[in-house]
Amino acid sequence: MSPRKRKKRIQKNAPHKSGKRKKNTQGKQQNPPSQPIAAIHKQANAQNTQQNQTVNTSAVVSLEPLAPIIIGSGRPFGQSVANSALFPPPSTVAGCLRTAWARATGTPFGPDLAEISVDGPLLLNCANQVLVPKPADALYFGHGCAAACVRAEPSPFNVGDADLPDDLLPVQLTEEIKGKPGDGPAWWSWNDLKAFREGEKVDHVDLRKNGWTPPAGDRRTHVAISRLTGAADAGKLFQTEGMDFAARAGDDSVVGTRLLVRFEKELGETLVHLGGERRLAALHPEEKTTWPEPPAGWLDQIRKAGGLCLTLLTPGIFSAGYRPGWVNKKLIGSPPAAPGLTLQLCAVAIDRWQPHSGWDLDKQQPRPTRKLADAGTTYWFRIVDGDGDLDALWLTNVSDLDQDRRDGFGLALPSPWKPI
Repeated sequence: MSPRKRKKRIQKNAPHKSGKRKKNTQGKQQNPPSQPIAAIHKQANAQNTQQNQTVNTSAVVSLEPLAPIIIGSGRPFGQSVANSALFPPPSTVAGCLRTAWARATGTPFGPDLAEISVDGPLLLNCANQVLVPKPADALYFGHGCAAACVRAEPSPFNVGDADLPDDLLPVQLTEEIKGKPGDGPAWWSWNDLKAFREGEKVDHVDLRKNGWTPPAGDRRTHVAISRLTGAADAGKLFQTEGMDFAARAGDDSVVGTRLLVRFEKELGETLVHLGGERRLAALHPEEKTTWPEPPAGWLDQIRKAGGLCLTLLTPGIFSAGYRPGWVNKKLIGSPPAAPGLTLQLCAVAIDRWQPHSGWDLDKQQPRPTRKLADAGTTYWFRIVDGDGDLDALWLTNVSDLDQDRRDGFGLALPSPWKPI
């Protein structure tokens, strides 16, 4: 390069006489400094509010995960072994919505937020149909064309006995089945569960068509980053596995499966963080009629039958394990939402208990691990007294502790059942 050309290049890149680079007021503006995601969402919400003073809000909302949701199981991460993909528990959804409401209203974060009640989550499919967990008294047998869903009901043994508590009936299949257990959808449509609780036989093909089963978990491998060097720590690998709610390939719908929740406060359209790793979800207000209401004459059928079964649509937390703490040793008690209703427990259908833990933000320490009665657990009760309080039992949380009920644990569906 000649000395003359080198000199021209130096002059072109030289700073302004003032010692600072001259601003280009006619060109593109400089990029603003990076902001935290929470600040960006807050600014976007404020702009949307200014542009549209009428904001659609509702106490019934849906959460559309925009990425596979990571839910911790309470177990430590192995070096290369991921925890299984888990469905978001009610407390995770409750924390998400309480945070969204606090940010939208400018409410300070603190223990008072935990007083806001949550019901759910259930599911909404792409056709806006409500989905609920498969009840534990419905069992799958066979495969292919021979696949069937068989009902189980409380009934005494014809011969022999069991080591069940006094007055607690065993739960047995209503028909003889020759074959091995099969598989089927983990979530049923609301109409299929309603028909099943009315005593109808549900077809396995319809259950698959109308229901939903979580796809295989989205597994990702990560590497630990050193805080000192900002580089990867050699050999420190771990995996996470998230549950994907997105629409599957070949689905004509724009959105996939969403979480349906009833919140004590009204919320508007926004973006929220759901689960671990700050994964994003879109919060949508829904029509209040989206939340299931009692079918016509449903509660009258319960009164006429003299008994009911309670199906847990979210996991329940009880002090006596499988048995609600509000039922005494004689299996008699009153649900928290209906203290004037006296019930006697007759039978239980329950799957394996589920562990639940978490992090206490108020005390800054891990929460103790507790055993959950899994969603789908079914209890059969005889009505002893006070059937006038049945209205309060519709889709209410029946866990023992007030805070667990506010967090959404133990959402129960009452259905007619005629005691033996």
